[in-house]
Amino acid sequence: MSLPPELPVKIYMTRLSLPTSQRVQFEKIFRTQSPQSNSDLANASALRNELLLVIDKSSPEAVIASIEKYLPYLYSIVLCCDTPGTFRLNEHMSFKWSSFISKTFNSGYSIRFELVMVLMSLGMAHYNRAYDLNESSNEDNFDDNAKLISNHIKIAAGIFEFINRVEIPRGVHQTDEFQIECSSNMSLAMTMLCISLGNALTVRKALKQGTSHQVIAKISCEAWHKSEMTKSLLKDDAHNYKRLPKTFRNYLTSNLLLQHAITLKEMAMASVDSKHYGVGLTYFSQAMPLLSKIKKPSDARQQSIVTSLMSEIERENQTLTRENQVLYFDVKVDPKTLEAPQPKGLISATMFQPPMPIFTDII
Repeated sequence: MSLPPELPVKIYMTRLSLPTSQRVQFEKIFRTQSPQSNSDLANASALRNELLLVIDKSSPEAVIASIEKYLPYLYSIVLCCDTPGTFRLNEHMSFKWSSFISKTFNSGYSIRFELVMVLMSLGMAHYNRAYDLNESSNEDNFDDNAKLISNHIKIAAGIFEFINRVEIPRGVHQTDEFQIECSSNMSLAMTMLCISLGNALTVRKALKQGTSHQVIAKISCEAWHKSEMTKSLLKDDAHNYKRLPKTFRNYLTSNLLLQHAITLKEMAMASVDSKHYGVGLTYFSQAMPLLSKIKKPSDARQQSIVTSLMSEIERENQTLTRENQVLYFDVKVDPKTLEAPQPKGLISATMFQPPMPIFTDII
């Protein structure tokens, strides 16, 4: 079954700018006496330095592959640092990372800071891979692309959730929290954003498959609620929220309004299916003002996606209005009597499993 030309196949996403770092030499930081330990640490340094080049110049797929090569060595060093008496230092550990909100480098002085930044970069790379696939989606490749997008979004959600649940509580230093990626609210908000986008994608798939609007409204409501939670979590961290790029803050607000409007549109269409045309018109009357508040992105491709999603709502409203005027003659109801949509999420995070360490001591 082919998609009607007017049915959008893309969801609204924004690309994330990955943090970058400066080089370190683990073999100089740690005092070693064995050639094997020195070789292990030198390999870790080489893989880390390779990652920095890849982040700067390569695709999300290349970043993912590079991080996956570096992580077993990084977890080896973390394991050693967590075990008292298994290592000695020549100098204090110091890792300089920029942020997705700023190119300025901030220093972190714990191996946990390094681990959180690398894992956040991995989650963002999976998110950006989903973004690229979404950008390339069309009527012909939608089914295959949707599977890949969903997979990368769920993996990203699992990584962000793991950071929030496991790594940050294990000991990110208070000074590290000035780095927004090390904020508990940030990793949890990114988890919620990914879950929101995964459900928004499910809405697109369900519309293509002809799923009932009553069911789609519940999935869309979950996308809306998770989008709302994303923004709320970030705003709760007032200091860091103000530091977010204006384009990202605008995206959060516009995506929230869009998901809310889509949910109301689906509630309207479900009402039409049950022949409650006046109720449907009332849902649309609540949705339309939300569209006027959306700030369209400056990027032409993203603007096209937002416009198509908004047009879908406007078109359905116009169709119902026109049909009601000549066929149904129903009247709108009091908006206070409208049934509130109930969320039903179909997307969950893919649990992240840390890799096995390459070595267990530094001698």
